[in-house]
Amino acid sequence: MKVYMIRHARSIANEAKVWTGRQDIPLSSEGVAEQMAICEVFSYPRAELYFSSPLLRCIQSFEIIYGHPLDYISDELCECSLGALEGKPYINLDDDPNYVEWITFPEKQIEGGESFREFTERACRGFERLLLHIREKGFSSAAGTLHGNVMRAILHRFADPRIPHGEWRIPNGGMYVLDFDEEMRLCSWDTAPDFLFK
Repeated sequence: MKVYMIRHARSIANEAKVWTGRQDIPLSSEGVAEQMAICEVFSYPRAELYFSSPLLRCIQSFEIIYGHPLDYISDELCECSLGALEGKPYINLDDDPNYVEWITFPEKQIEGGESFREFTERACRGFERLLLHIREKGFSSAAGTLHGNVMRAILHRFADPRIPHGEWRIPNGGMYVLDFDEEMRLCSWDTAPDFLFK
């Protein structure tokens, strides 16, 4: 069973370098153009089931890539809730003290938001439910659009726990392929398209 997870294209919040979280932010015009350019040179794989987070930036990215209705939308696959930080600017996310503290102290909640542990448990639970749904339907493949932190949580749990959450490289439009056996055990994982991961 292959699951293709694609990170959404750049949003207006990504462009402005502000914390997005659960805010329902659309793609930027540059993000739309970049995603369309990727689609011109790379064919995202077709699948038997198509999924997404319900947030607009994922839905819009899915429409650019696949252009047909979704089969499965899950609130559990939404981006982390960052509460009071949402809409506030950052310079470099990986060095931002708020982000570092959020990951370093997984039980600590951001004011009005989720703790890192709450978020990762919710995202991974949502992914497990997606896997069960794929298996129950008797499908061998699924593809969809997700958020960067959601993908990092899933990859850390299911692909390679030795790679810390923040060290997974997930460019906008980048895809991870997870291959599971019938018992939902991971057999292998890979990335595509290559030019986004260089």
